Amino acid sequence: MQPYRLFTAVAGAFLSAASFWMSLPLIAVTLRAGGLNNAWVGVMCGLPWLGLLVMSPAIPKIIPHLGLQRTVLTGILSSIVVFTGFALTRSVAMWTVLLFLQGGTLALRWAAMDSWIAGAVPDRSHGRLVGLYEMVASLSMAAGPAFLAVAGISTRGFSVCAAMAAMAAIFILAAGREPPIPAAAREHMRPWRMMLLERGAFIAIFVVGFTESSNMTLLPVVALRLGVAPRAAAFLVAVVQAGVAGGAAVFAVLGDWFGRLTLLFGLGMAAALAPLVLPMFIGRLGCWPVLLGWGLAQGSLFTLGMVLLGARFRGPAFAPAVAVAMAVYTVGGIFGPPCIGGLLAAAGPYGLTYGLAGLSFIALTVASCFEVFRPHVVLLQRDTTGRPA
Repeated sequence: MQPYRLFTAVAGAFLSAASFWMSLPLIAVTLRAGGLNNAWVGVMCGLPWLGLLVMSPAIPKIIPHLGLQRTVLTGILSSIVVFTGFALTRSVAMWTVLLFLQGGTLALRWAAMDSWIAGAVPDRSHGRLVGLYEMVASLSMAAGPAFLAVAGISTRGFSVCAAMAAMAAIFILAAGREPPIPAAAREHMRPWRMMLLERGAFIAIFVVGFTESSNMTLLPVVALRLGVAPRAAAFLVAVVQAGVAGGAAVFAVLGDWFGRLTLLFGLGMAAALAPLVLPMFIGRLGCWPVLLGWGLAQGSLFTLGMVLLGARFRGPAFAPAVAVAMAVYTVGGIFGPPCIGGLLAAAGPYGLTYGLAGLSFIALTVASCFEVFRPHVVLLQRDTTGRPA
């Protein structure tokens, strides 16, 4: 794939993802302003992740029929319809359906775009270019809330999301069809077997999914309740997600100096302690470094989890492991907003920070125990000829 086409496709992926991440805090704040309590806002904001999880098993059957580019375009165009629905109605029943469908559109874009980029880059620079793409994708998580802070929290925000998605579709069309990607036949490993072999990695990925979905949807609600201005509340999410995007770079530095258990414990402690000190700084300039550090810890934990999976599952075994990681992250995203929303309803605005800190401490303890006693084996799945892949 020519470099300019690859750049065009990545630009489309960035805009498409940013439109999704921009919509999440806007949805939460709009629902709260409409009279829903925090618990119900959390439940509603978990629906996109449920839709993603339900749609995910169908993706391997859809892609061979549509192709990667058309699968991405289907997801983007469907998201425009969803954003338009958000802009036109305030019916909670309709929003329930739209939120579920929004997760399905994300599944189409996410799986197909990752496969497209992974198959399009040359082998000699595969790791570097795929890593760059993942960093751009992470930056979209910060860019979305930042765009919302600029546009303002109002119904026109959904129109901006739809316009961004439309621009993304134009970029994807301009990139052209994807090159043929050979699919090697491989043995199937059960997801539960994978999760048992790398329990520490999957726990870290689950916690990041739980925390990110909670922050994206409920952190602005908490900030507004504590007296922060609407634009500033949206920008708090952008600061956290900017840290998440930089987590991969932090891990690249730390990974050369520390072992996996030390990294897991250190990053887990940072992810647990940051939300505990956040209430002392919320609404002040000092909260920005805390939010950025919290995001860096989350991004580094996710990168650590993926690196651990890459070390355990090699060759064709890695692709199914990534699919399981995507599902685990999504399950975290499903449970995050409802659970934290319930804590907000029961314990007030600090339920978010104390709840996420408590989850991180529990997960850190369990994952560290699993890591100490993990089996030291590397799995190479075989192709149908019986040769190592």
